[in-house]
Amino acid sequence: MLPYLHPIGAGLTLVFLAYVGTLGLRARSDRRRARALLARHSRLAPILPWLVGASWIAGFLSTWFLRHDLELGASPHLRIGTALLLALVAGALTSRHMHRPTIRAIHPWFGLAALLLAAAQIFFGLQITP
Repeated sequence: MLPYLHPIGAGLTLVFLAYVGTLGLRARSDRRRARALLARHSRLAPILPWLVGASWIAGFLSTWFLRHDLELGASPHLRIGTALLLALVAGALTSRHMHRPTIRAIHPWFGLAALLLAAAQIFFGLQITP
């Protein structure tokens, strides 16, 4: 049962990531509800780097202690997870300066990158699930 904790927790984290990401995307197309959607997005999004970071650590430790059939750091899953975490950190850092037009233009791209990387995480993670 222990080797399944990381995949289950990571799966829940990625579902939450998709929800928070769609809040930002929907705000761009639904001008009537944009303010409420962005408020919810900005309230929930700061949690994501922490959740993904915890999932990254759990996956690393799970591989190290429980998955002797896998070589530590050899799968694309770890590298994509690292890129996902970096995209979320970049999104968090840029969110502090949304009053600047350049930052406001760049910020959504970090979110989109995180969503695409999350999809890749699922694909490569399923290949190594016990």
